[in-house]
Amino acid sequence: MQDVILVCQGEKKATNHLRQMNSDLTKGIIPQSWKRYTVPAELTVIQWITDFTERIKQFQAVSKASQTGGLMALKNLNVWLGGLFVPEAYITATRQYVAQANSWSLEELSLQVTVTESSQQKAALDVRSFGVTGLSLHGATCTKNVLSVSSTIQSELPLCLLSWVRLEGDAVAAAVKDQVTLPVYLNPSRAQLLFTLNFSVDVPVKGHNFYERGVALTCSKLG
Repeated sequence: MQDVILVCQGEKKATNHLRQMNSDLTKGIIPQSWKRYTVPAELTVIQWITDFTERIKQFQAVSKASQTGGLMALKNLNVWLGGLFVPEAYITATRQYVAQANSWSLEELSLQVTVTESSQQKAALDVRSFGVTGLSLHGATCTKNVLSVSSTIQSELPLCLLSWVRLEGDAVAAAVKDQVTLPVYLNPSRAQLLFTLNFSVDVPVKGHNFYERGVALTCSKLG
């Protein structure tokens, strides 16, 4: 960006790379060299810069937590999944952390979610739980951690706790018996599936009602 500014001011000789970047920025297109992580294809450069700024702020918070509080500070930091370059890697890392901390097998762990009542709430995180922000629910609403089908197109969820619980054999089937499994996508384009979450639902409502309505969650608003 500094080189492009210098070229525009006549203080630096333009190269093919800088000419192409200047052309892309003028048209509102994201320069190809900036596309290092997944974003919707139709995203404009202004939207990209705004999103990138928020990502950097989160990385600064992560860096500060690491320097001042070490591993436990990182573990207890509420993370915006959509602001990570590879959010699915974070989910994998939390699973490995819980397995190692408790000497459990990875195959024994099942992911459960708890939606808190307020995004400002500082929920107590045990060794198995991690705070996640920025999730949006499409086609349904969530009250007291129970889903209901709704005409609402999208609603932002408050702080969510993702917990890895040790379940074996029949316990796994029993845990999800009265629940619905929903996909969690990177953004509203639904082009990249990250993982799935199980939610309790209203008693009169069957799981297929959610699937027919395309109910899902997203980690980012880009799209």
